Amino acid sequence: MSAAQEEMACQVCLAPLNTLGIPPTYLHPAHLATDGHDPAPAPVSQLDTVRRSCDFCGNPYPTWTLHGGEVTALAVGPTAGLIQNFGHAWAACPTCHTHIDDGRHDKLAEHAARTLGLSNHPQARQRVEELHRAFLDARLPGRALITTTAWPATTITAAEVPKVRDRLSSFYRGNDQLPAALEITSTRAEIATGLDRSHLYWVDNDFTELAEHAAAQLPDTPISRDALPSTDGLLIWARPLTPNQLTAASWTATNTGLRLVLYRTIGAGLEPRPLQRLREQVGWLTPMYATRLGEREPIGKNHPAAGLLATWLLINQKAAEVATARPDKGLAKSYARTNRPTPEVRVVRIRGRHLPSAARPSTPNGAQRSQSSRFWVSGHWRNQAHGPRRSLRRPVYIHPFLKGPDDAPISLSTTVRMLSSGQPKPQDRE
Repeated sequence: MSAAQEEMACQVCLAPLNTLGIPPTYLHPAHLATDGHDPAPAPVSQLDTVRRSCDFCGNPYPTWTLHGGEVTALAVGPTAGLIQNFGHAWAACPTCHTHIDDGRHDKLAEHAARTLGLSNHPQARQRVEELHRAFLDARLPGRALITTTAWPATTITAAEVPKVRDRLSSFYRGNDQLPAALEITSTRAEIATGLDRSHLYWVDNDFTELAEHAAAQLPDTPISRDALPSTDGLLIWARPLTPNQLTAASWTATNTGLRLVLYRTIGAGLEPRPLQRLREQVGWLTPMYATRLGEREPIGKNHPAAGLLATWLLINQKAAEVATARPDKGLAKSYARTNRPTPEVRVVRIRGRHLPSAARPSTPNGAQRSQSSRFWVSGHWRNQAHGPRRSLRRPVYIHPFLKGPDDAPISLSTTVRMLSSGQPKPQDRE
């Protein structure tokens, strides 16, 4: 598909845009309520989130793209007729897809009519069912996972990480398609193999917040193999990193660089049956960004993987303490039945906080400088010398700290978020 033919979405509201004429004019869909802004078109391949809706029922969380018959409808009114082309590629939410999988077109129409508010309009419901059948009677085999849907966050616990990894690996080895824009169609087997041998990490909420704060200030940093906590890994944060709702990342080191995939969660809020079907078919994670990074390729605060690199750097500079999560008994039995060792999940949390040497105010003569108050110094990155003759530099994150005499009052002119795995010290409560 050429660039001129690529589907476009509005960068402001993230809604797919309708195309009119040649050269194309882009319009918001007529049914979409906006604040009146003009369309700001961008190729959907450049957006990690697109506000699609299910073409069967209007649900805002579509999961699959299906291909079927080209559907065109003619609506006739008192003065004129309106022709609407619904196209041959339809988005389906998990509930609609479950009815389609089961061959229950009647249930599909009932669900759509109820969702669209047409339950009390039999003729409208019949028209909806006719549109569905026109598409589904000519449906082609296969389906593609929609990875740009901004699902509500799903909480993943440390004990769940192994089964999340196994389902993700199984999906990569399956036949369901992924969007071409991810550019991982030819490397799915490589990613799955890396997941199978990956070390598993779960980052607790406090450390997630620390990594998010550090990522927002991350200087351009060349990525290197010694920054990785393991050659292959899957890391899941306790909550999504803003603004893109990044929840997990997997990586595999290869001879040509680092294969990196970032993920968001999928399935929150579904009814039990479609949720179970989705967990079986896809799992808990859907890829949202993939790339291959070369050795020493720089990553800065605006890179999609900034949160991951900040997490790696904080772990490497001993800001983290890593414990092993107790495996779920049911999971351990499942692995034993297949003669596989139960995987370890490394829980990453903030190491007991201490005042860095940089926080100890002093004069060249070692005497205490006279100060009338204490003030917060915000967390920041600082280059640290290392390597042969200390000729290399790597970023080290300096935690927030109070500067000034212990008995001086704290200045209220600045605020900072303090993170700790332990109880706050008395001076921190002031």
